[in-house]
Amino acid sequence: MTLKEFNALSERYKDAESRLDYRAALICTVLAEINRDRKKRPKPFKPDDFMPQKPKKKLKSEQMDKSLEVITQMMGGEIT
Repeated sequence: MTLKEFNALSERYKDAESRLDYRAALICTVLAEINRDRKKRPKPFKPDDFMPQKPKKKLKSEQMDKSLEVITQMMGGEIT
């Protein structure tokens, strides 16, 4: 499998997982709306209220360099 094929497969997997997360969030929204106390919470729920959010981690330059070195070596490249 080439790197390009692997990246395409990885993106396809991420898209599929995102759709599954949205489906679960939609079910949670319906259940929450059925049981919502309209006096306590006049604002209706949205699927985004139930979507898992991953905090974005910023890599330090040293971490990025190390990651790139590992990937380069895995692909058979040499670091000069």
